[in-house]
Amino acid sequence: MFVFDLEQLAKFSEQAPAVQVLARSGHARYILFSLKAGQELKEHTTSSQISVQAISGRLLFSTQAQESELSPGQIILLEAAVPHSVYAETDSVMLLIMTPDPHHHSLEAELFDKIKPMVELN
Repeated sequence: MFVFDLEQLAKFSEQAPAVQVLARSGHARYILFSLKAGQELKEHTTSSQISVQAISGRLLFSTQAQESELSPGQIILLEAAVPHSVYAETDSVMLLIMTPDPHHHSLEAELFDKIKPMVELN
């Protein structure tokens, strides 16, 4: 069993959203994002279904069909291959869960390539 204190792990960067891969397996990838107000994840796609949960702050989650504000305690579920973006209206921390671990993510090189997971799950 592994326990993560997400607010404690949050690390912000002035240059770009901070990304931490908490855990990874063939079944899922768990990622913590820390975004300063005004930072964003530009429109992208993934081969995985995703769930995005706000831990703190206020985020604007957008698809081509709709926009939704995301606050702590709320979660968004999105099917695979749907273009989407995220904008931090305030300093924000969010948890992204991708299932299964994606074989394609359009921001893979930019966001995840050089980040080793804290935990490798079987």
